[in-house]
Amino acid sequence: MKQTPKWAIKTVVPEEVYTDRQFFLDYFYEAAQKARTRRTMSTVLLGQRRMGKTEIFKRVVNRLFFEQDHLDPQAVVPIYYSFPDSFKDEWHFAREYVENFIRWYAAFRLRDKTLLLEESVDRETLMTVIREKIQITEGFQFSLNFLNSLFNKRITSPARVAVQHPRHVSDYDDTTIVVFLDEFQNTRLPQYQFDVVGYMQDAVESPTCPHFVTGSAMSILAREILGRGSLFGRFRSQSIEPLTDYWGTELTRKSAQYYNAQVSEEMAPIVCSRCGGNPFYINAVIQ
Repeated sequence: MKQTPKWAIKTVVPEEVYTDRQFFLDYFYEAAQKARTRRTMSTVLLGQRRMGKTEIFKRVVNRLFFEQDHLDPQAVVPIYYSFPDSFKDEWHFAREYVENFIRWYAAFRLRDKTLLLEESVDRETLMTVIREKIQITEGFQFSLNFLNSLFNKRITSPARVAVQHPRHVSDYDDTTIVVFLDEFQNTRLPQYQFDVVGYMQDAVESPTCPHFVTGSAMSILAREILGRGSLFGRFRSQSIEPLTDYWGTELTRKSAQYYNAQVSEEMAPIVCSRCGGNPFYINAVIQ
């Protein structure tokens, strides 16, 4: 019987097709584990669009979610968040960001991925589950209190405190939390009336709570957000490149087999070359 893969956040690329990103999977997983020793620095994964950056983050998060002893107080708690391209206002962002943190924290500690879905477990039920089933630390109690204060608008600077909150929890409890942020370029959009980027400096510098970030707009991310201003020098950098001819050809063959497409041995490297080694475009052509 085929074993059902474990995931907390659903990946897009089938296992039968996924090709040659093991270095990055291992790098970020090991960096997350190393955070327990307080020697991991926040890191950005840079690369052109459609290189599989989001897929890497999701796979690392799933591995952290299921391959650790979730009852171990020293386990690394993975948090995943993808910045949308719009928010109603600062309060909306802060509530969403903190609730997402609480859901991931609780889901990991209980190894129950249904807690991640608002349509599965609403906020009121989530709080009941947390109080009944989790040994709440002082730091995590701050989260529950903070979310309530956000809904009652009793915070002076909600966005600032929200982005720094995971660090506050890990620092206070002396535990390890690793935050994976996707579409990080959306922290700086002209329609925002608040500057999330400016608040991230303290958040990403905590040795107890490193942040791994990536995004689809490499030029904005590298030059405008991380290449200047408050976040300059706060991140290590890893660059992801197109697939080599070898791995691009291998992906073409795997994709053809998976999608029942007829691709000759001679055509496989040509498909790779014409697609520039971009895994998304290779799969799109085969499909």
